[in-house]
Amino acid sequence: MRNSEKQTLVKVTDFDELINPDKIDEDVFIFDDIRRVTVEDPVMIEMPIFVLCIQGSACVELNLKEYEVPANSLVTLMPDHILHGYRHTDDFKGLFIAVSNRCVDELVPDIITALPAVMTFRSSPVIELTEEEMDMLKKMHSFLWMLVRSDVGIYKKKVVNGMLQSLLYTALSAYKTRNMYTAVKHSRNDEIFFNFFTLLEHNFREQRSVQFYADKLCITPKHLSTVVKNVSGKTAGAWIDGYVILTAKVMLRSSASTIQEISVALNFPNQSFFGKFFKQHVGVSPREYRLKNEGDAQENE
Repeated sequence: MRNSEKQTLVKVTDFDELINPDKIDEDVFIFDDIRRVTVEDPVMIEMPIFVLCIQGSACVELNLKEYEVPANSLVTLMPDHILHGYRHTDDFKGLFIAVSNRCVDELVPDIITALPAVMTFRSSPVIELTEEEMDMLKKMHSFLWMLVRSDVGIYKKKVVNGMLQSLLYTALSAYKTRNMYTAVKHSRNDEIFFNFFTLLEHNFREQRSVQFYADKLCITPKHLSTVVKNVSGKTAGAWIDGYVILTAKVMLRSSASTIQEISVALNFPNQSFFGKFFKQHVGVSPREYRLKNEGDAQENE
C-alpha cells in the first residue's frame, strides 16, 4: 500500500485541504463518494470519521495494520488513528461523515459511559452491518446531507445536530448489539481515564511525563497510573510511550524526514536520546527499523 518514495506525515484539521465536502462551520463534513479522498501521505486523524461501504470492498491501513472493508460495513476512525492509505475495488462506493470533537462532546454528553465502545472503535474500526442497520445509516446520511445543503432557517444547526446525534448513537448501538463492549456504569475512574486520553491525544508529542497529565487532572501520578491500569489494562506511561512509538514508526516508514528531524518533531532533547528510547521499546534502532521496512517494501513491489 505504500509507495517506495518517502512521504510526509500530515495532520488534517481542515478537511478542505484533503477534499471539498459540504459542511457546516468546521463541525460537520459530508459527501457521498469516498473515492474523492486521495491519501498520498500518512494522515493523522484529528476527529471522528464514519465511512459506510455500500458497494464493492476496500482495504484500509490504520496504525500500521491493514483492515478488510467488505460491502455493508461501517468504518469508524478515531482521533488516535494514523491513516496510511487505502485501496478499493473498481465498483467501490462509500459514504463519508466527519464530526468535530467539540460537536461529539456536545451531542453525546454521556460519551464517558460509552467509553468501552470508544476503545473498541480504536481497536476494531471495521464492523459488518445488518441490512436494517445499513439501510438506516444510508437514509440518515442522505437526510443529513440534504439538511447541510439546504436553508431550513434559523434552526438549521439544531435540526442537523438532532439527525447527527441519532447517527452517532446508532453507530454506538451497532457495536453494542454485537457484544463488542459491555455497557458500564459511569464512574469517577472512567471520567479520569477519558480525560487522560483526551489530553494524551493532543499532547503526547510534547509531553511524555505522567506527572504532566496528573497535574492537568489535579491528581497524583501514582493515582493516575492506577486508574488508567484498572480501566484499560495498561499504565499511563505505557499509553504515552505507545503513542510516541507508533508515530515514530509511521514517520520512519513513510516520511522523508531524517532521524534527527523525527527526534525534534517528537520533542526529544537529541537524536541519541530518541534512539535509546526507540530501541528500548522496539528492540532495534530507528535506522535499523527504517532500513528493514524499506527492504520489506521493495520486496512487496
